[in-house]
Amino acid sequence: MKNIPVFVGLLVAAGLAQTASAAAKVPLLKRSAAMQCADRKVELKGECFQQDGIPGLSCTRQRLSISDAATGRELGSQAFKPAPLEPGEAYPVIPERLSDAICAETPSKEKFIVIMMSNGGNCAQCEWQQVYTWDGKVLGSSLDARKDPALNAALKGATGKGAKVLGKGDLYIYADTE
Repeated sequence: MKNIPVFVGLLVAAGLAQTASAAAKVPLLKRSAAMQCADRKVELKGECFQQDGIPGLSCTRQRLSISDAATGRELGSQAFKPAPLEPGEAYPVIPERLSDAICAETPSKEKFIVIMMSNGGNCAQCEWQQVYTWDGKVLGSSLDARKDPALNAALKGATGKGAKVLGKGDLYIYADTE
C-alpha cells in the first residue's frame, strides 16, 4: 500500500515535467525561399526552429510548390513529413533539406526541375537530386534512377551536357539568421 502514493507521485511528476517541456518549446520561425525558371515559380515554405546542438535551423513543416508564374496557379506540391517525435525534442523534425535548384530543358525539349536534397549526413544516400516534371509532379530521386529508366533519362537529360539551363536558384531556408 505504501507504493501506491509513490507511484501516483511519480505519475504527477512526469505529467508536470511533460507540461513544463511543452511550455518551454522554442518558437517556430516561418521561412521561405523562391525562384523563377522561365514560366515556373518554385517556392519552399517552412516552419523551423533552432534545435540544441544542431547548426542551422531544423524544420517541422516544409512544403514545396511549383506554380505557373503568369497565373499563380499551383501545378503541383510536395509536403515533407517529419520523423516521429523523439524524447526530449520540442518538435518532430523533417530530415530532408533542400538547397540548389535548376530548371532545365533536355535536348529532346522536355523540361524538368531538379533540386539538390540532403539529410545532413555524410554517406552515399545522404545527398541526392529530386526530379520534378514541368507540371509539378515528383518524378523521383536520383537514388532510384538505376531502377527507373525514365527517371534516369530525365535526370541525365536535365543535368547532362546538352541540357539548356532555364534558371537556377537556392531554396535553402535553414540559416539561423534571416
